[in-house]
Amino acid sequence: MFNLRNEIKNTYGGLPMSIWILAITQLINRAGAMVVFFLAIYLKKGLGYDFTQVGWAMAIYGTGSITGIKTGGYFTDKVGYRPVMVFSLLVGAVCFVAVSFITEFYLLLPGLFLMAFTSEAYRPANMAAVSLYSNSSNYLKAITLNRLAINLGFSIGPALGGLLATLNYQYIFWADAASSLLAAGMAILFLKQRTKPDTANAEESSAPAISPYKDVWFMLFLPMVSLYSIAFLQLFTTMTIYYEEVQHLTKIQIGKLLALNGGIVAVFEMFLISKIGNRGKPMQFITWGGVLLILCYVSLYFAQGYAWMVLITILASLSEMLAMPFMNTFMNDRSSEKNKGQYSSLYIIAWSLAHIITPLLASFIAVNAGYPALWTTMLVLSMGSLLVCRIIHANTTTA
Repeated sequence: MFNLRNEIKNTYGGLPMSIWILAITQLINRAGAMVVFFLAIYLKKGLGYDFTQVGWAMAIYGTGSITGIKTGGYFTDKVGYRPVMVFSLLVGAVCFVAVSFITEFYLLLPGLFLMAFTSEAYRPANMAAVSLYSNSSNYLKAITLNRLAINLGFSIGPALGGLLATLNYQYIFWADAASSLLAAGMAILFLKQRTKPDTANAEESSAPAISPYKDVWFMLFLPMVSLYSIAFLQLFTTMTIYYEEVQHLTKIQIGKLLALNGGIVAVFEMFLISKIGNRGKPMQFITWGGVLLILCYVSLYFAQGYAWMVLITILASLSEMLAMPFMNTFMNDRSSEKNKGQYSSLYIIAWSLAHIITPLLASFIAVNAGYPALWTTMLVLSMGSLLVCRIIHANTTTA
């Protein structure tokens, strides 16, 4: 008989307190990450910049983000995740406050670069910490809990940011600074630097610390991640325009569709991972995630109406729950204790590039060739990702 209490205990149990501290720190940090959602609006309406200036500013912010991720990964392997996390959060808080007072365009550009650089260096350090505090038997649950914290944080952040923006755009920067300081306090007080893996992790740490750039299958894995993520992210970015212009959905219906994805992932991902996590290889589950994403785009050729859009959102959510946690697992399995920061940073960059490419590519195709051409493009990307996934699986699976 189904026992909810036992299911919750089995799903969330077995994780060390340090993993929960990391998840709480991640939740606080991501809930405070409001600037990125409102930066373009702030630059346009708050500071009065034109579209060209806004574009340059956003590009500089993106460059700082990717540079910070790469640098954070490098120093995580050199000095450890804890110093990088604390530095990123503390200095990032200072940068948030400083940028909130800059109005001159050519001073703002380096300010945005430094703000993105310092705050984003946190991400590979956090991912490496999750790996080092867990072991081969509970890593998948640990990274899924971390993803849950991120999703919840990104649900809270935009809502709170919208409220603060109605009062004063500066408050968003200050709230980001406050959340960074709070997360830094959590890391300083409750996280100790871990330099030696436990017994369960000994086999993993004995792997040779080769450069990820020499890991052929990991380097092939990165474009697979980007291809998948471009196709996936399109369903939750420019897709909203399609909902309104073609499907004629109301703003309330569009909001429900976006909320449905977050709700499904938040409620069911941990339960799903606890049931299937040890029943196959990562690439097998990523394959199923890729197949579901392909079904989403095949459906869009003939799907009409709100009910169909709900079904497609459910399929996309299932795809996310199958693919993304196991992408993390594959990345972690390829790395060793001495190079987790570099592996993590490259993996995060693969996703970050998709965040930059997706809105540009999708909007260009939709405007110039129409939505059917957009579905075809995303279908091809999804199939390309699936093909690469099968190649990697065939060459990395041991008997």
